[in-house]
Amino acid sequence: MNLLQSPEGSGYPTEYLIARIRGRRLYLVKDWDDILSSPAPTETILPAYYRELVAEYAKEGVWKRVLKEFRWLYFQMNRRLRHTFFPFFVYSEIKTMVLCLRFKTGKETGADIEDILSFSLLSKEVKDVLKRDADLPLILAEFERKFLPPTDKQSGLEDLFSKDGLKGVEEGLTNGFMERIISSKLHPVLKKYFIFLIDIKNIMALCKHVRWAVKTVPVFIHGGSISEPVLMDTVRSGEMSRIVRLVHQLTGISLPESGASEIENILFADLTKYLRVKAIEGSDIGLILDYLWKICVEAENFSILLYGRGIERNVLRRELVI
Repeated sequence: MNLLQSPEGSGYPTEYLIARIRGRRLYLVKDWDDILSSPAPTETILPAYYRELVAEYAKEGVWKRVLKEFRWLYFQMNRRLRHTFFPFFVYSEIKTMVLCLRFKTGKETGADIEDILSFSLLSKEVKDVLKRDADLPLILAEFERKFLPPTDKQSGLEDLFSKDGLKGVEEGLTNGFMERIISSKLHPVLKKYFIFLIDIKNIMALCKHVRWAVKTVPVFIHGGSISEPVLMDTVRSGEMSRIVRLVHQLTGISLPESGASEIENILFADLTKYLRVKAIEGSDIGLILDYLWKICVEAENFSILLYGRGIERNVLRRELVI
């Protein structure tokens, strides 16, 4: 499955990369209250490493920065680290693939797809398929044939597109990759990370189902810490209080039912806490994963601030992962 690029060379020693990361993470935002209390426009409070990309790509420049930093890290890594973090980088590229497919449905120009792929770690073979001048079902069929195992649960991308559009394709790719990742041999820190992500996605699927009284049963991802019988019992109950209890069991945080809108941020904050502990413990894998996660959280927060211009800062604060 040649999904990612294969850099030439053996990369740098782990100790060297750790030293570089320790230096780079000093520039990440540590106090979001300072950012929120600043009277300056959002664009002027962006750290320097975002500004050039935001100036060129507008709001999408924030995520260009994420891909750019991921690319730097991936090419710095030695073969052992690339192998260890391969599942992380593959998962992060699902968003890139889906963005390209969205441009296809919108009949955008090839130049836009080139922009999306400019910092991507996807292999040349994958990029060539995504850039093909063909109808989306043909692209999905070719992608599935070349890059997905025949027995993988992700099969049937054309059917998913016919049934649920790109939403179904994105869900199928995400769920399939995550289930395949969680069943593979992972470093313990990465395994716990993906279990966290699966739990978060399953709980948020429950929230949407209950809050909007959706009649169809949510599609849950296998491999999380919450068993399928518990998830299905919660679906049948239709009670937000059951979801609040699940969150308490996972995080130790008690929420009133009225605080259900805060659930996603609480879960992300708990994952942030776990990774911070692993980084402090001195694990090289833990420290690298903590840095990768911090980059994602920082970018998500700045995206919220950019899209929420004009909204009261106190309201925005509740949306940030802090």
